[in-house]
Amino acid sequence: MLKKIILSFFLGLSNVAIAKSVALSFDDGLDPSINSEAQQINENILSALKQNKIHAIFYPSISKIGGAEGLNIVSNWGKQGHRIGNHGNLHLNLNKNEVNLSDYLQDMQEGHQAFSSLEGFVPRYRFPFLKEGNTLEKRDGVRKWLTTNNYQSGAVSIDASDWYYNQLFLKYQQEKDQASLEKLKQAYIFHLLDRAKYYANLALETLGRSPKHVLLLHVRAINAAWLRDIINSFKAEGWEFIDSDTAYQDAIYKVQPNLLPAGESIIWNIAQIYGVKNLRYPAEDAPYEYPNLKKNGLNITH
Repeated sequence: MLKKIILSFFLGLSNVAIAKSVALSFDDGLDPSINSEAQQINENILSALKQNKIHAIFYPSISKIGGAEGLNIVSNWGKQGHRIGNHGNLHLNLNKNEVNLSDYLQDMQEGHQAFSSLEGFVPRYRFPFLKEGNTLEKRDGVRKWLTTNNYQSGAVSIDASDWYYNQLFLKYQQEKDQASLEKLKQAYIFHLLDRAKYYANLALETLGRSPKHVLLLHVRAINAAWLRDIINSFKAEGWEFIDSDTAYQDAIYKVQPNLLPAGESIIWNIAQIYGVKNLRYPAEDAPYEYPNLKKNGLNITH
């Protein structure tokens, strides 16, 4: 109970909900040496953001972008006014037993060395898979590194399964199945709006207010193709787009939950502390999407 009271005071618990606002964040990146469309995918995403006057934050991972050519693509984000954070090197899952603290800290440092000289870089770290450690040693060891190196939160409030929808997008695209792509588009946009609503409602249930949200997406073909439609759909549902600097000013991104295993959406963590029942775990995984896809006329074999 004391933990809830302290958290409520810190977060400014209120019975008054404010307007829904969200910042866009993108993870990973693509390696142009193995993906011939990497450059075009980035350009399409950046074009959609520019058209809508939205400034996002990109968390690239060294192993995902490859060498110098991939780093050059990443640099375009900063040159166009977006923020660039740190997503490490090898995209390690800190909740895996075989991933130790020493190797993980080295991986974070390698990411910092690769990206910190880029225009638009900010010292924010995004945990791969949103996994923040399955032991006290790992969780608190990374938190100490972040504090020592003057890093701030790269957390998300709205998690989503765009990685899974992207797999289907590439499949239907390769098969030139336009009918399925149209169905997938409707299902995907519904999914993102539904995830936004889910986490927004969790925030209202626990905080009594609507925080400044950060939505997790990836630099993938599906978002390059449909980001304009996604943005328009969010606007139609009353969402206002803000930049990441503004979003991360919200007090929720200062919270470091005393939970193990650590990770997932910060709203999901706060809901755990408040004892909200029937939370999904893993928070975003493919099986949750089957009913939505089936409803939209797509036959998915699990």
